[in-house]
Amino acid sequence: MIKKLIIFLVLITGFQSFSQKKTKGISFSFKVSTENELEKPKLVVGIVIDQMRYDYIYRFWEDFGDDGFKKLIGEGHFFRNAQFGYVPTYTGPGHASIYTGTTPSVHGIIANDWYDKNSGDYIYCAGDGEMHTVCNCEQKNVDVASDDGKMSPHHMLTTTFGDELKLFNKDSRVFGISLKDRGAILPAGHSADAAYWLSSEGTWITSSFYMDNLPDYVDKINNNQLQNFLKGMWSVEGEFSHNLDDLLLSSGKSAIKKTPFGNTILKDLAIEILNEEKLGQGENTDLITISFSSTDYIGHKYGPHAPEIKDTYLRLDKDIQEILEVIDNKVGFENVVLFITADHGVVSEPKELLERNIPSGYFDGSVMKTELSIHLKSVYGEGDWIKNYSNNQLFLNHSLISNLNINLEEIQRKCAQFFLKYEWVKNTYTSTQLNENEYQDSFHSLVQRGYNQKRSGDVVVSLQTGWLSSYWSNGGTTHGSSYSYDTHVPLIFWGGSIFQGQTDRKVNIRDIAPTISTILGIAYPNGCTGNPLPEITE
Repeated sequence: MIKKLIIFLVLITGFQSFSQKKTKGISFSFKVSTENELEKPKLVVGIVIDQMRYDYIYRFWEDFGDDGFKKLIGEGHFFRNAQFGYVPTYTGPGHASIYTGTTPSVHGIIANDWYDKNSGDYIYCAGDGEMHTVCNCEQKNVDVASDDGKMSPHHMLTTTFGDELKLFNKDSRVFGISLKDRGAILPAGHSADAAYWLSSEGTWITSSFYMDNLPDYVDKINNNQLQNFLKGMWSVEGEFSHNLDDLLLSSGKSAIKKTPFGNTILKDLAIEILNEEKLGQGENTDLITISFSSTDYIGHKYGPHAPEIKDTYLRLDKDIQEILEVIDNKVGFENVVLFITADHGVVSEPKELLERNIPSGYFDGSVMKTELSIHLKSVYGEGDWIKNYSNNQLFLNHSLISNLNINLEEIQRKCAQFFLKYEWVKNTYTSTQLNENEYQDSFHSLVQRGYNQKRSGDVVVSLQTGWLSSYWSNGGTTHGSSYSYDTHVPLIFWGGSIFQGQTDRKVNIRDIAPTISTILGIAYPNGCTGNPLPEITE
């Protein structure tokens, strides 16, 4: 009995010793992990290139320099199958989704502008009539007459990772810049220190949402920035030639947006902010979001296969090179995390597709609305049955439907079925269908993630591949669909803590925000539905 007791005590002692060692090991591992997490980057840089298709990387690769896109891919991690997991793929929803880590169904930016079924008015995604313009105008840098600065992020319903950074540490600074107001405002979020965009007069402005007066260095740029750009020719020998002096006379100073030099002046502003604000050079993590928009203006006008778009990207490659050089010199490669992506892609011009016997074409949305209205009157009698048709969404007259005791779900189904007769329509979805079902990994799921019950219409129309509104029939192209030419974009992470490599598994754009949040050790944006990318965070 005594012998058994001695053996038992030896076993217990050994187990306790083992447990203590194991516990200490766990404690040590946790401590190391915690210390690693505290080594956060001094600067986060988010770069969005408006309308950049994934294939541009490879189409222009041989002509890129060594220190722009090639440097990012050679030293960073390239996700070659990054997708927008929703539709519509527009600029406003794209920028909001990148920085909130979710989709329009949650963050509420369902389009660049949308019909408000409550007021009957149109809502602009960054519009805010309560604000006024702050610019380098005559009286105290404030121009209350201009609409260019009546902006804020208040229509975006969720936080960005920049907002969460500010909540985590109020001394961190967040700046957003773009030629487009929505490209500056939505990425910067609700708590940003500043957001700047280009006015219709070709000067950098902001909103009273952020400040009362422009900084002196922004004023200085405004006084000098355009004098060397909108003159002479923008040309490539044997390819194209555009007279910039004529463009200035016909369209004013803001015409620089439609040239590659719009990207260049944005690059100059970015460098000035990095220098003047000393971003990434203090004790706290700072954030700057940069959205290059000239690529979108030029892409819309000339199409993705035009020589103008190639030249634009070759010039952008040099602009990015300059930004990387400044970051490396001022902050240090080891202290930065930078990502670069796009807010959407773009479809080839249907006329080019048709020349190659690829199914495509142009359609007139007003015909759809008119013929549906006639059909509804034939079924239900006279009445103003349709309130609005925009962004491929139908808004019905709910008051009339209710007054006549017509079943809403029934009339939605009839409208959805009616639209299917058109050659350019692939699928239709009723709001009831999208509210009551949950779709996974299909085109249906993309529509559902872009649908917001309070803001979207009664019927959503999904187009066939390659079809565009007749507005574009005289030239140019656009985006907005659920197809790969609009949803597939580049995604590259770069910085001292990023392992070099490439990943071909499918990832979502909504994964960017939780990835950055994990690196920073801050909360995910409050509507986040994405997941951190282990290739970056582990």
